[in-house]
Amino acid sequence: MQVKSNDAKASIMRKINDLLDAGSFMEVGEHVSARYTDFYQPDSVIESDGVVIGYGTINGNLVFVYAQNSEVMGGTFGEMHGRKIVKLYSRAMKAGAPVIGLLDCAGFRIEEGLDGLNQFAKLYVTQAEASGKIPQIAAVIGKCGGGMSLSAEQNDFLFIEKDKGELFVTPKGVIQNDIGDNASIAPKDDGEYEWKEIVAKIKKLVSVLPANSNVMAEVAEISDEELNRECVGIASKLGDAKAILTEISDDGEFFETAPEFGKDMVTGFIRITGQSVGVAACNTVNGEKRITADGLDKAAALVDICNRFGLPLLTITDTDGFDTTSSSEKYLPAAAGRLLKALTASNVLKINLITGNVTGSAYSLLNSRGLGADYAFMWDSAVASIVNPKQAIEVLYGKWSQELEDEFTEKQSGAVALARHGLVDKVIVPEDTRKYLIGAFQTFVNSSR
Repeated sequence: MQVKSNDAKASIMRKINDLLDAGSFMEVGEHVSARYTDFYQPDSVIESDGVVIGYGTINGNLVFVYAQNSEVMGGTFGEMHGRKIVKLYSRAMKAGAPVIGLLDCAGFRIEEGLDGLNQFAKLYVTQAEASGKIPQIAAVIGKCGGGMSLSAEQNDFLFIEKDKGELFVTPKGVIQNDIGDNASIAPKDDGEYEWKEIVAKIKKLVSVLPANSNVMAEVAEISDEELNRECVGIASKLGDAKAILTEISDDGEFFETAPEFGKDMVTGFIRITGQSVGVAACNTVNGEKRITADGLDKAAALVDICNRFGLPLLTITDTDGFDTTSSSEKYLPAAAGRLLKALTASNVLKINLITGNVTGSAYSLLNSRGLGADYAFMWDSAVASIVNPKQAIEVLYGKWSQELEDEFTEKQSGAVALARHGLVDKVIVPEDTRKYLIGAFQTFVNSSR
């Protein structure tokens, strides 16, 4: 058998070098090649078997990388190809470092039959074992089909390269009703971006997340001026979750996850006094403050990541309750259940900040004191009620007046009323939000994983 070097992997190496610190990449397994089978006996084979693996650093942080090369054997996943990725995962778990995958694979290799599919199964098992131990980040830079699409979805974060990345189970044309044309199918990845944007986002994630579940995330330096900054004008941003999160974060930096999915809930990461914090915040969409099943699922995924990697959690509550339209109603109980399980299973520091209104059972669900929040803060203008205060007055008195509503709010649903009942730890003016969050997070700064 003649073995040829793979000139086609030059473009893959460029992408790897874009991600990693200059000169830090060490390739391993470069001479591995596809094995002969009954249906594959060429005169020569190309080294690497369609995937480049190795390790390097991002801003000095160790990472393990695999990058698929679609120019080898039609961009297919074979036995040796899969073995290389599985071996890389085992090394990453032993080293306690993230795995980053650059995905460009059309699916399984027919010539190798079930041997290749068996290796797919081993990859799934390995990814499941890695879940919660090390961060898994991937970018779809070409086709990602068949069994590889299932592997892609096991990652903690998944980016799609704009105009190049394509994620599917069955190729278009093979099935009559292509799900990509179905408007009811919403994307659940972390968004489509140009390659340079994906590089920046992966680098940011590596800096924000801990290297593994046994260590704390790196704490960034912060200036005295930023430490003592007031949130001037933050009250005017009520309903705009991104604006509020940007205002309370160090240096106004907010890393958003899954921005196109479940827009009624904004999720991501910020830093407070240099410490990485996961955030899930209610968001107004088209003038509506209603929580959807997609928003609940998105929040549950964020809470799960925080719990697996020991990141503190901040939730911001401001909602009129659940979206009860027919398209969302039937999915709400299951999605709410997933968020409940994620929050109740979480053992990290959890802080809830009520900024506006919260009505009905959404109060209990969204990281309330009863559900286990370690600290609950409430803006002095916020209101939490079992039903809309106006409706409550009409039920209680059979009539409504502003005086009666004001009395109900003062005694039952205003910020001070909740504080009197022990449901809120501190009633704060909006400008002091950052100061109180800093203090609360600092009380747990010495807690171990």
